[in-house]
Amino acid sequence: MPGSLRCAAGHRRHGPCLLQRLRQGNERTRKKLAQVARCAALGQIVSEEQLQEDRTAVDEAAAAFGLAPVYQEEKVEPLYLWPENVRSWNFFQAVSTQWTVGPGGAIGLSYPGVEVVRDAWGIRRKDWSRLFSELQVMERATLAAWRERKK
Repeated sequence: MPGSLRCAAGHRRHGPCLLQRLRQGNERTRKKLAQVARCAALGQIVSEEQLQEDRTAVDEAAAAFGLAPVYQEEKVEPLYLWPENVRSWNFFQAVSTQWTVGPGGAIGLSYPGVEVVRDAWGIRRKDWSRLFSELQVMERATLAAWRERKK
């Protein structure tokens, strides 16, 4: 096809090279996972059900003293977990008991413990590289958030 665009590898294309688009997709996925892990580490993820339960408990406690709380409505930006990130997020939650802790706080995940969970989940070798990479992104984001909270 004369006049068609080609990437650096010489492949015909209409827009970014496939490899470049895949890398961009991986970066967006990692960024989203890091964002979710950071928010979870800082205790910023609350479901609507939990929020309602908390308000009900406050209302009942205040009513015992003849008070009626007034809530200031907060405009909260929803945080969405992309479908392609659900498995990685669930795995991260499954290994959340595997933190290695030192005198200064959490150091990182205990990888032998992570391997036990990996084997229990039956994760195939071909899927492990990507999942492990995404796990490390969430681990770094969590550690950074915990350090930020300590300051």
